[in-house]
Parts: sequence; structure tokens; C-alpha cells
Amino acid sequence: MLYLLQVNIGLILFYALYKLLCTRDTFFHSRRFILMVSLILPFILPLIDIREWMESRDSLIMLTHFDYSVVLPEIVVGSKAAGTGNQVFILSEWIKYIYLAGIVLLTIRFFIQVISLYRIILHTPTKIINGICVKCLKDPSGPFSFFGWIFMNPTIVKENEMDEILTHELAHVKQKHSVDILIAEIVSICCWINPFVWLIKREVRLNLEFLADKKVMEAGFSTKSYQYHLLGLAYNHKYGLSNNFNFSHLKQRIIMMNKKKSNGAVHIKYALFTLPAFALLVAGNISCSQDVSEKTDTKEEVVTPVSPDAAETPAENPAEEKAFDVVEQMPEYSGGMQELMTFLQENIKYPKSAQERKVEGRVIVQFVVEKDGTPTEFNVVRSIDPTLDEEALRVLKAMPKWKPGMQKGQPVRVKYTIPVSFKLKKFLLLSPL
Repeated sequence: MLYLLQVNIGLILFYALYKLLCTRDTFFHSRRFILMVSLILPFILPLIDIREWMESRDSLIMLTHFDYSVVLPEIVVGSKAAGTGNQVFILSEWIKYIYLAGIVLLTIRFFIQVISLYRIILHTPTKIINGICVKCLKDPSGPFSFFGWIFMNPTIVKENEMDEILTHELAHVKQKHSVDILIAEIVSICCWINPFVWLIKREVRLNLEFLADKKVMEAGFSTKSYQYHLLGLAYNHKYGLSNNFNFSHLKQRIIMMNKKKSNGAVHIKYALFTLPAFALLVAGNISCSQDVSEKTDTKEEVVTPVSPDAAETPAENPAEEKAFDVVEQMPEYSGGMQELMTFLQENIKYPKSAQERKVEGRVIVQFVVEKDGTPTEFNVVRSIDPTLDEEALRVLKAMPKWKPGMQKGQPVRVKYTIPVSFKLKKFLLLSPL
């Protein structure tokens, strides 16, 4: 989920910069490249490991030397907390299911569109028109193209419009614009919940029409006549994955056709797209940092483990492997995270002595899931009261084995942090730390 969050933030950053810098110039080929970069890079950059490079720069060392261990949902213990402690986690599970359902539905829609186009290609007769192979439609759909195929109904196209339409669609075919549309479609499926993805998808289609319109102008056709033909077209279009001649936003297309060619020196502004790229690289590497700091927040009270067993735990051997914060495959509790939350909520009890003394607060505990899945090295990093600390440690140490975390195909040690709140209030809700 963290990866998807980084991807969606990257898409937003690239789109915002594109709208800010690129929508007023006539560098349509450069725009096409930037739009593809904006769609693809957010998926790649969070996966690139630059921590070694970062650590070699004194100015960036501070970014990689903090403790970013995974924080589990907060456990709330109190008189009314038992029935409500999992609400936030359950909500997150529902969001996940809705997100996956959206991907499934859009994927089905995508394949239906592909199959529909494939059937048209197989069952539509081919005719040579002005030296170009054209799939002749029988319905009133407008001209469109898909990869190497051009589709139109010649019977409803005026003779003086035919060459313009063929030149336009041939530009889509030769420049392989269908690749851009497919990439935009796949990204919109993966990140359908992000409205900026759909805006990028629209910009991709619009820019491809700019490119095709430019080709018509370069072929020597009258700009004014071509614009009148565009305005006069009212075809229906029902094939979402194709490039259609009368794509909407005609006003923008006409404005661009009449716009003076931009000065080539303005190209330098495209260098600014390195900024969101670098931001994604840094964010991805901070979130996946495996460097464990021995320091804790100076604002938090650091104590040694309360229980005798924990107190007798020997100091970490310098030669021993350090625990990872985030790995490729995180450890899994038997039955899932919801089962873990249920186990802790049902077993952690509010000590009577603490209730009588009106003691409440948040105990924060860190532990390590070993290579064999055993939870070890329990350490209270924020103490409220010895009795509360002991209760939190008692139940956490009773956890069964987890499925160990994996990094590069090998089991590794992974650190977790979990907050346990003891509250005396009547109405208690689980909330993230």
C-alpha cells in the first residue's frame, strides 16, 4: 500500500508540473515524451535503491539514519474499547477490497474493448482508398485508427474531407499513438481511484490529436478548411482504445493549429521534470530504508524492558544481523493483521491497580520478528507506568510465530513498533499513531 501511495503521489506531481509548464507551447513531441515519463516513472522510481549514494553525501545522511520501523495500528484498552478497537483496520480492509474490485471491473472492461476491436478487424472488409488500406465500416462511427489499422465508413465521408482524414489517421498509425493510449489505459486501471490519472489520460489523447493535426497542416492542407471540417463532423465513436478523428476538445485543437510555433529555447523548462523524479527517489528510499538507528526520539522516555525475562536479554552482538525496517515481503501474522489486532484486543487487560490510581496513557513497544518468525527483543520505548508496561509486554510475548519476512528470497529479521493505549474514557476508538 505504501508503494501505491508513492506511485499516486508521483502521478499527481508530474501532472501538476505538466499543466504548469507544457500546456502553452507547441512542442508536441516533447510533450508526448513527458506524458509517457509521467505515467511510467512513478512506478519505477520508488523501486530504485539509491541509499548507498545518499549515505555518501553528508548533506543527505540525516535522511537515511532515522528509525522508520513499521508502526502497527494502535491498540486501545479500556472499559468500552473491546468492541471498537478494530474499526480503523476493518475500514482499511474494506478500502482495499473496493480498490481491488475497481481494478477487476476496469480490467474486464479493457479486455472487452480489445476483443471488440479484434472482432472488427477480423470481420470488416478492407478497401484501398487513395493508396491507403482502410477497414470499411457499415455503421455511422467516425474515422479512427488502432495500431496499423484505419477504420472509416467511406459512404458518409465527403470527397473533399477524405484526404484530410486519411492523413490525420495515418499520422496516428505511423507514430504508433496506440502505444501511448494503451499505457495510459493500463495506468488508469491500476490507479483508478486517483482522479489525476484520468486527467493525464485525457492529456495524452489530446496531445496525440495535436500531433496528427500538425501532420495535416504540414501536408499542405488549408488550415481554415480543415478546421471547418472538424467543426462539421458529428460522428459517434464507441471504441475507447482507438484514436478517433473527431476527438473532443475541438476548441483547444483549433487554438493550437493557429498558435505561433514556440521558441526552441523554451525547451529548457522541461529540465524541471527532474524535480518530482528526484523527490520520488528520495521518498522511496527513505520509506524502504534498512538502516536501523539505535537512537529513539529524545522527546520520548526510553526505558529498559520491564519484565525480568526481557531485562536479562543480553546486549545485541555487533556481529549479529540488524533488523530491517521494511523488506520486499513483510512478516505476516497467522490469520492476517486483523487476527493479530483481535488477539491483542482480547488478551490485554487494564490492570486494576492502574485503574484505581487513574493512570492512563500510551505505551509504545518495539519488537523483532526473527528469521524463523519468532517475536523477540521486546523493548518499551515509551513507558507510562510499570504495571501498564508489564501488561503490554505480557500479551505481546504470548504472540505465536509469524511468517518471517523475506528480502531477496532470504528470511530476514524485521522490526515492528506497536502503540498500546490504556484509557479510562467511556467511548474509545482505535486511531492511527
